[in-house]
Amino acid sequence: MKQKIKKTRSGLAEKLKNAVQNLNVDVFGYESKVTKNILRYFSKLSKETDLVQEELVVRIFKDWLTINVAVYNQGRPVKKISVKELITLFTNSEPSGLFNLEAKVVRGIENFMSELSDNHHIEVEQLQICIVASSDKVWVKGYKGLTHIQDIPLGVLIKHFTQ
Repeated sequence: MKQKIKKTRSGLAEKLKNAVQNLNVDVFGYESKVTKNILRYFSKLSKETDLVQEELVVRIFKDWLTINVAVYNQGRPVKKISVKELITLFTNSEPSGLFNLEAKVVRGIENFMSELSDNHHIEVEQLQICIVASSDKVWVKGYKGLTHIQDIPLGVLIKHFTQ
């Protein structure tokens, strides 16, 4: 009987631990601001390309030593994005003259992708971080090729971009 209770408690403890790991609080409203900026960027991109916003995907991936960012529509590349434009996607402002900021963002992306690929036991070159948006919501997802491996909270991505 004691063993049953102990197993139940450890199961509950494990569930609570998993729930708390994914818990995040947007105390200063930063995540909601970034969400609005991303939605604004996707809307602008949709108008520029004359493509449906919900079908656009911003993919971040590493090719050898280089971080690449590109917009895709239904699996086809639409436009390559510079790191500077990626910063604009998140901040809604031009990072004029801030080369250090670009280097910092690249370092943050590399660290995040390295951690995520290690966690899933895949090569970092196989990993893609995809950002998709509807009219009012943003999703960030990790993929190995075409296989979805993890949903990524936007706050986690923001944290790594700003490390």
